[in-house]
Amino acid sequence: MDLLAAKVMTPISGASPFIQRHRAERLHGFTLLELLVVLSIIVLATAIIIPNISATDNNMLIAQVRQTASAFNYTRRLAIVEAAPQVTTILQMSPDDPDYPDIKGEILQRANVPLLESFDVEITFQEDVNTEPEVMEIIEMVFYPQGGSTGGILNFTFGDLTSSIRVDPITGKIKLYYPGEEPEDDLF
Repeated sequence: MDLLAAKVMTPISGASPFIQRHRAERLHGFTLLELLVVLSIIVLATAIIIPNISATDNNMLIAQVRQTASAFNYTRRLAIVEAAPQVTTILQMSPDDPDYPDIKGEILQRANVPLLESFDVEITFQEDVNTEPEVMEIIEMVFYPQGGSTGGILNFTFGDLTSSIRVDPITGKIKLYYPGEEPEDDLF
């Protein structure tokens, strides 16, 4: 009886050559369940990644707007604390332009002047809502010790997305409008 039990409990390697070949052939393919699991993982990963890729443009635009607004707020506070006018400069000049190094150097030599460079996002400037937007290589916003500023509207465009910053000339306060928000036309 022990001999019979030993024969039943032999390892699979002791199986007939037909069974061994059949098992080896099965190991080379994928089951339908395995394929469905892999496909569902790919679909889930795509659903997570695709919205993040399309949101990159929006994030880049919002980052540029926030950086500019922060520079304006810093310059406004600095003008009030220092009791002297202060300037924030936005440089949209191409780095390939032969005058670029000289102009950037001149701007950087000024004391306490925030310099922002924009290469991907186009910025247009308007003095108020009644003037046409103008693309300028150098945009300067002056803030005064009393809190006022030269004021104006900066329109940011990246692809088909737009955003804007409005600086009140009397108070120097800054209002941001992100993509999809409609600016108030009666601001100043």
